[in-house]
Amino acid sequence: MNNPPVLTSIAAGVVVLDKDLKVRSWNRGAVDLWGLRADEVLEEPFFELDFGLPTDALLPVVQRCLETRKRSGPVAVEALNRIGRSITCDVFFSPFDRHNCGVVLMMEESRSDNPE
Repeated sequence: MNNPPVLTSIAAGVVVLDKDLKVRSWNRGAVDLWGLRADEVLEEPFFELDFGLPTDALLPVVQRCLETRKRSGPVAVEALNRIGRSITCDVFFSPFDRHNCGVVLMMEESRSDNPE
């Protein structure tokens, strides 16, 4: 799935997973946050990727989102960004009707970590 223009313009990391939890979309914000390029992760199982976000904490929330089709979050997760700096990452979850009922994850550094 190519990123629509709206996904490429969002600063937050946006990842779309299909019902099998494979990456269907990985925007520029996700590249900037985690250091993995879209061509490295597309069609890969999200929960098997090796990057600075401990995804095991997210699996139950993703599964609940798939089952209930309801939004949730944020879930605050201690992570390492692409340059190895410790951050708190706020992750939001939304159901996605395309890709056989997938999930959209929006990830951004907590505002308390990154004051404007």
